[in-house]
Amino acid sequence: MLRSGLTGACLCSYWNIQTLSRSNLVSIHCNSPSDESEEWDKEARTLTYPAYIASLLDSGAKRLSAGVRMDCSSQGQCPPSCHLCHMSPGTQKPSEPVLLQVTKAAPIYELVNNNETYQALQEAMMSMLWCSGKGDVIDDWCRCDSSAFGADGLPTCAPLSQPMLKLSHSYEPSSSLVTLEWNHAEPPIGVRIVDYLISQEKITERTDHTKVETETMLSFVDDILSGAKSPCVMLGEIPDPLTSISMIMRCLEPDTSYMFRLWAVDNTGRRSSPSEVTIKTPCPAVDDVKAQEIADKIYNLFNGYTSGKEQQTAYNMLMDLGSPTLHRVLYHYNQRYESFGEFTWRCEDELGPRKAGLILSQLDDLSGWCRGLLQEPKIGLRRASLKFLACRYTDTKAFSLSWMELAQGLHKSCDEQTLSVMYNDYGEPKEI
Repeated sequence: MLRSGLTGACLCSYWNIQTLSRSNLVSIHCNSPSDESEEWDKEARTLTYPAYIASLLDSGAKRLSAGVRMDCSSQGQCPPSCHLCHMSPGTQKPSEPVLLQVTKAAPIYELVNNNETYQALQEAMMSMLWCSGKGDVIDDWCRCDSSAFGADGLPTCAPLSQPMLKLSHSYEPSSSLVTLEWNHAEPPIGVRIVDYLISQEKITERTDHTKVETETMLSFVDDILSGAKSPCVMLGEIPDPLTSISMIMRCLEPDTSYMFRLWAVDNTGRRSSPSEVTIKTPCPAVDDVKAQEIADKIYNLFNGYTSGKEQQTAYNMLMDLGSPTLHRVLYHYNQRYESFGEFTWRCEDELGPRKAGLILSQLDDLSGWCRGLLQEPKIGLRRASLKFLACRYTDTKAFSLSWMELAQGLHKSCDEQTLSVMYNDYGEPKEI
């Protein structure tokens, strides 16, 4: 909307009004002492306020007046001391309004009657809207000006928006995987997104998050949609029509910090600013019921005379457990059978110092945080089903990618499967 207003500083009750239909503005003329010699001989056109409004509506610009909203307000009377006003003789008070402010509001295209001006204005508005005012809109793309190119030689007039990478609200991270998602959106003019780049970096220093170890850089189209790479990266659910993209990052290490980054890539090869998410995976999941059963088996093997075969069976069983389950076996064994000897002492007594040392050294593989959680009296185990798309190999370069039809194409080349994911709940459940 274009708003224009004229405010009289000091106008009389006798004033001339001229309507300029081309620009749809109102010009209000007041007789001043400098032009009295010319204006005295002319008969002034006297209009009251209602007559003035009626004259606007009855003018030849009815097409414009139908789309015009007019706000008028009286600003008071002209004081007798005003030297710019021509006062009529006698004691008759001037008619209202003496000071008048008129504001008109109309669509900007209604104020442009000339075809060339209208076209130039339309092109300028399209350039500002889609090309940052630094190029021209040609069909559905931007032809950038010569000054709108970056140091890499790529055009910069059409802004490439940053995709917002985030953790999935539907699936919580587990000790070995995390689900990431981002919204897919591209403007109808100016930018064509042809790919996304995803990087995975493991943070190697616990106290300094600036030191990272680059592990993976994947192309969404060439490496993931095609099914050509990494069984550790899978597609999540893809809605139809496409509004968001979900990816499952597997093969992660428990109790480890990772940084994921995402770039959008347009048809010129330009990358957007990266969007990143940093996450620390939970402690490794453990089946506490299984740990209790193993603690009972170890007690039975150690109880009484232990033959060489029983010693080897206990050794093999404990070495195959892994650090998290071994912590829980130690906990349950000491809770139930400590009166017959503490777990580490019984291992050394039954298996010998060397084998016992190999078993017990696994307890140090976890961080202090995870070791503390594994000392909780109760650890629950939850299982959740995670849907994903297992895609067969497809040469994505052989066909033109259509984002709007992506979901339909994936259902033809990918199979929907389900993955079981385990989570631990530490301590007694609390009522909310």
